[in-house]
Amino acid sequence: MPSLLHILNAPSDPFVEAIIAEQKGGSTHQVTVIDLTAADPDFAALVELVFQSDSIQCW
Repeated sequence: MPSLLHILNAPSDPFVEAIIAEQKGGSTHQVTVIDLTAADPDFAALVELVFQSDSIQCW
């Protein structure tokens, strides 16, 4: 199963939320979302996810 990583570096908008929701709704992808706008993001976990993911989208 392909793994998708979404990195949010700006406040989310409806377009981005719709894409992520669509991908999460299918059973063919493993979707992970990391929100860098949140207080104290875990950068060590982010680095691990970058190397584990098949596809990365930055928003």
